[in-house]
Amino acid sequence: MRASTAVIPAAYCALYVAPIALGVSFNLAYAYWLLSGVAVAALALWLWNLGGWHRLTAFVVNGVTSFANLLFAASLYVQGVGFNTQFFYHLDGETFAIARQAYALVFFGAWVYWLGLCAVPFFLGWRRPRWADRVPKRFMALVGIAAITAYAPLLSFASFLLASGDPQPSTREPATSTVEIAPEALQDPKSLVLIFAESLEATYSRRDIFGDDLTPYLTALARKGASFENMREVDNTGSTIAGMVGAMCALPLRSPMPWEHLNTVLPNVDAPLPGQACLGDILAAHGYRTVFMGGAPLGFAGKGKFLAAHGFAELSGATDLLPLLEDPDYRSGWGVHDDTLFEFALRKLDALADGVSPFALTLLTLDTHHPSGLPSGSCPERGREASDMEFAIRCSDRLLSSFIEDVRSRYENVVVALFSDHLAHRNELFSTLRSHADARRLRFSVWGPDIEPINVARKGTHYDVMPTMMDFLGFEGWLQHNMGASLLRSNSPWFTLDEESAATITQSLPEIRLEIGSEILFKTAGPTIEIDGRRILATNEGLALKNAIFAMEFDEGGNFVGFRDGEFADKFLAETGDGIWVGVSTNEGFNRRFVSGEPLKLAFFAGCFDADGLVAGPLWWRERLDVSTIISDCGFGAP
Repeated sequence: MRASTAVIPAAYCALYVAPIALGVSFNLAYAYWLLSGVAVAALALWLWNLGGWHRLTAFVVNGVTSFANLLFAASLYVQGVGFNTQFFYHLDGETFAIARQAYALVFFGAWVYWLGLCAVPFFLGWRRPRWADRVPKRFMALVGIAAITAYAPLLSFASFLLASGDPQPSTREPATSTVEIAPEALQDPKSLVLIFAESLEATYSRRDIFGDDLTPYLTALARKGASFENMREVDNTGSTIAGMVGAMCALPLRSPMPWEHLNTVLPNVDAPLPGQACLGDILAAHGYRTVFMGGAPLGFAGKGKFLAAHGFAELSGATDLLPLLEDPDYRSGWGVHDDTLFEFALRKLDALADGVSPFALTLLTLDTHHPSGLPSGSCPERGREASDMEFAIRCSDRLLSSFIEDVRSRYENVVVALFSDHLAHRNELFSTLRSHADARRLRFSVWGPDIEPINVARKGTHYDVMPTMMDFLGFEGWLQHNMGASLLRSNSPWFTLDEESAATITQSLPEIRLEIGSEILFKTAGPTIEIDGRRILATNEGLALKNAIFAMEFDEGGNFVGFRDGEFADKFLAETGDGIWVGVSTNEGFNRRFVSGEPLKLAFFAGCFDADGLVAGPLWWRERLDVSTIISDCGFGAP
């Protein structure tokens, strides 16, 4: 029995444009996207009704474009803009896991919608209607051209690729940009407590925007120190890792290839951003004891690798702090709540403040993470707050101000700085933030024993934070560095440059290659893979490899192609192509497929895949493996 020739197509078109209409409501600048949606839906219907191989084309067009529509709508919803670096930085398994908790209804609803939309054409029936032959192919060709011309996700992605393409001539390549640190003779060096406050922008303090000051305690506290009122977020600083690199190294961070995911790249380089002098490097070179503490996993986005490579001797993240909790269930979806983090931080400060040598303690908070915040349980009961996010902000305001006051009263000769790691992403207050986009500012305040109350109105960026902090600490040699300058003395150099010519710091993997005669060395610690001395940490989206698969792909010539990691064996195998694969698996289902009767929790593999799975024998347990063996088993020539 065939479905109605009018009802089903109309329902399909309505379903197809639904997320587009929502996306356009988030950003009216993409209204032409609706036109492309109607055109794509019409094209898919026409192709389906032609029958034969056209139906496969229609199925692909429908599935790919509708999924792209969802991604683009998600970017507009979360950020208010289309595809950009921040969006692709967060397009990973860890973010998807958080999304399942924070946006459960929308997250699962989107998957149901997409799967349902992919199934709709099958209800059109398999008989070829007469009208399909009467529609001129030239007309449908014009429809297809219109669809591509006005297809906002494609245009946004193309714009992103062009903006993130080959590095400009002024780009600083890490391998050739070594910065020497000449120690200064400091008299009575000051210690530092630097707090990166998750998304806690200064805009929340504006009564003229929100009708009330959502952070009254921090506002009052800012009057006792130096307050920087004109801090702007610029390109390549809109995520936590990019914001931390910008604030500590005074350089924007990006990958030389937009498809090379920094959340995977940074954990898999031995020393991220080599040759760059960042805040931790300089302080460590001057005898500071450097410590980082954050409630989230250190592995996310390569944060831990970056900090360890740039002067931080002691790092504590969720994996380190969660076992210390008195109540193991008192945690958030991201990790440790801020009230607990501050308790641990005060204990650490008691140990550091022994007068032997200066210290630098850096903290990263979590409670104000979008979309609804993750308020600590120690905050007072909720009052008249309009939303969960407002409650989280007010809660964080109390906790942060109390912690800062505790540090200032308990420890002498300590400079305390509070900086929002980036502007807030879409949350429950985002409509208000977006309507005042030009007024949005980052929060940056500093307190210290010799710091007089002052308001600094100079325009600044992330890149000015490090030189300004060095000025407060009494350094003279770092008042200008890379793209930043001390805002106590001069204007930010960023605003005197054309943005296209501004230096950025790129990060990519070192060259990895399979050579005849060389060996692959597998180690359970990590676990890690070493190829010709290059050490690669096996992770799943930058996090510990738990019930997951991690692999490196090489072409027939032995050249490194890229990484693949995931938690599902069938999906992993379905996506593996021709070439040579070297990897680690903690996925027991994947391991059992190749080693019968052995419930292996950790195994290494090397070889190639076909439709039936791994060609070059079973998983390998040997610590060392000759590359020649792999080449021979896969039937390739010498690389």
